[in-house]
Amino acid sequence: MKKELSAQAMRRRKRGGVIASQTLITLLTTIFVLLAFIPIFLMVFLSLKSQAQFYNNLWAIPNPPQWSNYNAAWTQLVQNMVNSVITVAVGTFFIVALSAMSGYVFARLEFPLKNFLFMMMLALMMVPGVLTLTPSFKLIQRLGLKNTWWALWLPWASGGQIMGMYLCRTFISSQSPALFESARIDGAREFQAFYKIALPLSKPILATLVVMNMISLYGDFIWPLLVIDSNTKQVISVAVQIYSSSTGITDYGAMIAGFVMATIPLLLMFMFSSRLYIEGITSGAVKA
Repeated sequence: MKKELSAQAMRRRKRGGVIASQTLITLLTTIFVLLAFIPIFLMVFLSLKSQAQFYNNLWAIPNPPQWSNYNAAWTQLVQNMVNSVITVAVGTFFIVALSAMSGYVFARLEFPLKNFLFMMMLALMMVPGVLTLTPSFKLIQRLGLKNTWWALWLPWASGGQIMGMYLCRTFISSQSPALFESARIDGAREFQAFYKIALPLSKPILATLVVMNMISLYGDFIWPLLVIDSNTKQVISVAVQIYSSSTGITDYGAMIAGFVMATIPLLLMFMFSSRLYIEGITSGAVKA
């Protein structure tokens, strides 16, 4: 009888310990999530302040809130937001298309020096992007592409496909070879096998590449600043930074309102695609 009571007491203590540890983990996770959102809350908070409120007391509650800051930012930056949507969409399409095709080639085809070429392409990931800025800029100048969107698309596509190629190659390699052999027996050409078998099965990793590259290209600042001179062609990440160039006086409220507006498309995109993003990362980057 005593043994049964002691066993029940031990189970209760274990159950209590598990509940306490889960509660602690939940509490810590909630705190870290709230800390991660502090910059966003602070950005929205500051975007509602006027110039006088900025200089009088930065941390005081906006009274009254200056919703006109968003109207001013929208008027100034709407063209640049459209530019970002167009350039990022086209650049992402190029990267994903090239990554899928090159990944399929390295996963399913046999040709001389295949592994050597693959390793050489992966070695390019070890080169810091800042070291290639000057030669890339000179190349764009000599090709006459400066101040055009091709100056964004071509370098983005050439540099962004390396990681995508690696992920696609790993993902496609894990697909059953019998599917492709059956397609070839039925008379399918290589491109048909790629388009009708490999691509549909690779939707998770392609969605991951779309999200990764859209976030990366949307936030690119240095390269568009170097190669795009006209404000009518400039992207939002740069246009927000040079918001005060036309007047010489920085309107901090309107500028931060522009930051908020520029952040919204990325938040919405990730909210609707996070499931595919996580699925692609866990299935495409882990399988050998």
